Amino acid sequence: MRVLMLSHMYPSPVNPTAGIFVHEQVQALQALGHDVRVVSPKGWAPPGLSHWSAYRDVPGVDIVEGVRVLYPKKLTLPRNLLGPYNCDAMLLAIRRPLQRVYSRWPFEVIHAHMLVPDGWAAAAVGAELGVPVVATGHRADVLDIPARGARDAAQVERAVETIDQVVTVSRAIGDAAEALGRPRRPIQVIPNGADTAHFFPRDRREARQRLGLPLDEPTISYVGKLVPRKGVDTLVEAMGLLKARRAKVPLLVVAGIGELREPMESRARELGVFDRIHFVGKVAHDEVPWVMASGDVFVLPSLSEGLPTVVCEAMACGLPVVATAVDGTPEAVRDGETGYLVPPREPEPLASALGRVLDDPEGAERMRRRALEIALEIYTWDANARAYDEIYGVLTA
Repeated sequence: MRVLMLSHMYPSPVNPTAGIFVHEQVQALQALGHDVRVVSPKGWAPPGLSHWSAYRDVPGVDIVEGVRVLYPKKLTLPRNLLGPYNCDAMLLAIRRPLQRVYSRWPFEVIHAHMLVPDGWAAAAVGAELGVPVVATGHRADVLDIPARGARDAAQVERAVETIDQVVTVSRAIGDAAEALGRPRRPIQVIPNGADTAHFFPRDRREARQRLGLPLDEPTISYVGKLVPRKGVDTLVEAMGLLKARRAKVPLLVVAGIGELREPMESRARELGVFDRIHFVGKVAHDEVPWVMASGDVFVLPSLSEGLPTVVCEAMACGLPVVATAVDGTPEAVRDGETGYLVPPREPEPLASALGRVLDDPEGAERMRRRALEIALEIYTWDANARAYDEIYGVLTA
């Protein structure tokens, strides 16, 4: 089947890891025999604004690991200044490119990522071309954007009601989407997955050697942005509590960049744990499994998540996970079975849960085996692609 994937989140020469999960999904769909091409609008700002100036270097077309990608320009302004007009900007950016692609390569379904602006615009073009549209809701499009105001909420409502099939990455996000509008078909839930060609159990000693870490010390790993929504400030506080309670403070390996890097370092010094936190900065996607594997446990203290791909990846690496019980995360992390769930913004239970895993090697091993089993059964891109394959078939029958 010819599938046109529409997503403003997709790797490009400027940012080769942006939307890498969409690229992995595309590859899984191709492995099933689908012919998939991508349209990924990239930001363009009027002259005089430095925002997104780097995207001027993105070519109009490219091939990313065998995937044909078209990068049309889309008007984008800082601080969400476009508001609900972001949907109109997306429609303006994709209408003619999709029409041209369709005239040469008549795709049979459009699959958009994010209900707005991508899904909203895809529904309009799909109606014009007579092509059914699937859209995946992730988190911000369902939870954050409607909260900005009535006009933004109306855009999301229209997306829910005009997209032929709405899919969400978790039941929690699906329930929130259903509360926003009346979908044409019952909303389906298809979780994200892990690329098991890269994310699989690895030798912990080798992982630590690669990162220059001690080989025999208890270690916690974190991969993600260093921004408030990820709860990394709470993680630093939890490290302070672990120092007060334990003779040997565990190491915390942190991979990622963001605005909280300096505040985290400053607070870690105040708590006396700076020397126990190993910041590795931004790492290549292929190196992420090694960062994860360096830990005895993976941690994700987020304040909000759709269904975190990073948890699927950590489980595929055979790691127990300590995470906050927010949105779709409890659908992946089974409390007491594959890890522990804790409330957000609370260092005390986070520190306690991490300590429980580190102090119980036998229990951690049971969690490790169960996490891997569940990941391979449910949270892979192959399973994800097969589920979408069924949806495509229904819509085009």
